[in-house]
Amino acid sequence: MSPVGVAIIGSGIFVESRQKPACLQDPALLSLKAIYSRRKVSVEAIIANDTIPIDVYSDDSGDGRTYDDLLKREDVEFVIIALPILQQPAFIQKALLAGKHVLSEKPVGKDLAAANELIRWKRKHAPTPIWSVAENFRYWKTFKFAAQQVSELGRLLTFTVDVMQFIAPGGKYVNTEWRKVPQYQGGFCLDAGVHFTAALRMLIGNDEASRVSAFTSLNQPHLPPIDTVMATVMLKSGACGTFSMSHGTPSAKTFDWGIVCEGGTVRVADGQKVIVKKVDMPEVVSDFSDNEDWSGVKAEVRAFAEAVRKGVGNEDQSPEMAVADLELIEKMIKSGEQSGAPFEITGGIEPTSILGDIVETFS
Repeated sequence: MSPVGVAIIGSGIFVESRQKPACLQDPALLSLKAIYSRRKVSVEAIIANDTIPIDVYSDDSGDGRTYDDLLKREDVEFVIIALPILQQPAFIQKALLAGKHVLSEKPVGKDLAAANELIRWKRKHAPTPIWSVAENFRYWKTFKFAAQQVSELGRLLTFTVDVMQFIAPGGKYVNTEWRKVPQYQGGFCLDAGVHFTAALRMLIGNDEASRVSAFTSLNQPHLPPIDTVMATVMLKSGACGTFSMSHGTPSAKTFDWGIVCEGGTVRVADGQKVIVKKVDMPEVVSDFSDNEDWSGVKAEVRAFAEAVRKGVGNEDQSPEMAVADLELIEKMIKSGEQSGAPFEITGGIEPTSILGDIVETFS
């Protein structure tokens, strides 16, 4: 069987460090044909040391080398779109209209309204190609293993999410122009927060969130509009827990998830270890720190390539799953804007009747 042809749209930090290596991981499965970016020099910089030929497409590469030209290639079956949040929808639409399968980076949209609009557009105008949303936390071995352990411990009683870090001025991620002055809700609390809500949703399983109340603040002026979210989340079962996230804490660094069930506790510590303590049993620590694909990006790209081969998308990468991740962090942000007012969690997907007419970007 021939490898699946893929192109990457974007040339940012994550493309160079994670997505390009993921596309080169298995030549029998994947063949990286091309990379597109706005500027030719950006693509050339990240392929300079590659020994395999990767074609360059950009807005300044001349005739036959634009994004539209790339989409005409028959040997490219899917594209990975890794662009700033506000730019992604137009590129997703063009690719789907060209018949290409799409794996787009999270979040699925800048907000629920935009995400639902794009989902409705896809169903109407490009129902055949697969569109999936990348969420590498769903492919972290630590979270997958922890979720399995939680499922075996009976009724969930409570939980905690505790993520504290400091994104310093001038850092490689905060220094990108679209993050310096974000034109979307929440800034880093949205961009990173969907990862953390995705992980929480994995761990709580079928006992989904039903209501959230939160306070938000800005500790560091270079991280507008907010860098801290402190929330309480109620689940459908009536259990409740806390979700604490800050990107502006120089003196604190934590990355922990804790789940308490009737049969014991499961803790994900520093994203690398899973600590399981069953009732009346000794604590068991599973260490995943030597996992070569700790980020899960190679696994998620492999999963999508296999889905393309089969012609059927998978649930873990569905836009609907990504919308549910987005809803949880968006409702926390909105609650913070309203001094902790509670917000209902609906599952993210709005009924078609309340979406309104869509503005068609491409005919």
